[in-house]
Amino acid sequence: MNNILTVIKKEFARFFKDKRLVIGTLLLPGVLIFVLYTLLGSVFYDPNESYSVLVVHPSASFSALFGEDDSFSLAEIAEGEEETAKERVKSGEADLLVVLPENFDELLASGGTSPVGQAPNVEIWYDSSSVSSSSAYGTVVSLLDALEDSVSNRFDVNISAGGDLTTAQEAEASYYAMLLPFLILTFLYSGCMGIAPESIAGEKERGTIATLLVTPIKRSQLVIGKIASLSVLSALSAISSFIGTFLAMPRLMGGNIGDAFAAYSAGQFVALFAVMLSAVLIIVSLISIISAYAKSVKEAASLSVPLMILVMLVGLSTMFFTPASPAVFFIPIYNCVQVMAQIFSLRFSAISLLITLASNFVYIALLVWALTKMFKSEKVIFNN
Repeated sequence: MNNILTVIKKEFARFFKDKRLVIGTLLLPGVLIFVLYTLLGSVFYDPNESYSVLVVHPSASFSALFGEDDSFSLAEIAEGEEETAKERVKSGEADLLVVLPENFDELLASGGTSPVGQAPNVEIWYDSSSVSSSSAYGTVVSLLDALEDSVSNRFDVNISAGGDLTTAQEAEASYYAMLLPFLILTFLYSGCMGIAPESIAGEKERGTIATLLVTPIKRSQLVIGKIASLSVLSALSAISSFIGTFLAMPRLMGGNIGDAFAAYSAGQFVALFAVMLSAVLIIVSLISIISAYAKSVKEAASLSVPLMILVMLVGLSTMFFTPASPAVFFIPIYNCVQVMAQIFSLRFSAISLLITLASNFVYIALLVWALTKMFKSEKVIFNN
């Protein structure tokens, strides 16, 4: 045990003495992700943004579509001034130009039963190069579509009953479940790639691995010490990135951080940490095996590309597949992604977590055994 701790201390000292490595690996990822996502949220979602809509032939029915939404400001435009109004939209002075039929309210009152192709047209002019104009256009079109459906008098949809059974919290959780497992897996892999090759392939390249191997320490203890230390450092890097993402994600969706934290219990965060730790141990072990085989850090990085592609594809699986059998939780990496998706979607299963952690522990033990065998082979370590 003392030998393992010695190896861990050596790896920690190598990492933490390099200030650039510490800042670039532990601090910058989380800060940059938080700033980037927050800026994106400010661009695509601004609750205080207001839209200016120019209307020809304004009507009470059209104004009623917006209810108490004061983010839309309607201004009347006289008939014949449409071209001038279009120029105002193009210049950014206004967001939309809506040209309603002159007798719009009367048409709605009559039931809107005009034959197809003969119904009066509502013209909406907007500037697709403007985010504000495009957003206003999408909202107004949705409101008019809903109004058109409600006045057909042939059938009604969700007028007095029916509707979406998903709560706002569940909808937000579903969004997290699709996106966050992929991001977390990406952060984990990036953290491992930034540290693991340098620890093994780097020492082979510099020739210091020979000095380390002649010390009175078992190869298995050396392997365990390296994997343990690399896993801790990689996990710290991933946690930094995850915190930055989790704090910024509600802002990106127009929510707030407090609601995001309140949606999950302490037990779910503990389960998430356990799954992330098991995933990082597997990834570190795989990259360590590749690094032990490679002759240099550069070669280790190139040989790790296929593994990176595979890990990224597995991370995307939550967007397309939902596990139908408990057997899928025996598949390494994939099981971590699916359990994380369960946690974020508020459909957490303790059985899935236990199967995942137990099976991953077996895979980690096998990978450590394989790496130990490689360290015992002079042909592999010294590339003879």
